[in-house]
Amino acid sequence: MLLGYIGDVVKNQAIAEQYLVAVFKDVPNELDELTNEDVNTFCHLQSMARKKLSEYFVSTAYQNNGKSENKPSICDNKYTQQMTHEQQLVFCGVHWYGKTITSLATELNQPEENIRKILKDCFTIIRSSN
Repeated sequence: MLLGYIGDVVKNQAIAEQYLVAVFKDVPNELDELTNEDVNTFCHLQSMARKKLSEYFVSTAYQNNGKSENKPSICDNKYTQQMTHEQQLVFCGVHWYGKTITSLATELNQPEENIRKILKDCFTIIRSSN
């Protein structure tokens, strides 16, 4: 399942396999967390993969002033395709790049309340698409 998740993000089987190996190499460092009965193992592995994948997209268009014609493939899925460019910037910024609401508000020159509303709208789009 994790390989499928990573493969869906990077759109390349060989790269996906490399990231899967990288995630599992970190498992010994996360053993206490992964064996905690209150933690969903797959969700934690997915979170570890997301952290690894954020490194993969450091040089993407998101970092290049967010130009839509160069948007990263990570934002190219059935959910984000329904979002406006601004919603994609906020959602991908928070979810994939780990940016804070405050940093996005500064970057997009908007109040934090607007960024929170945009993010909430993104989750509404995702929920209504299922």
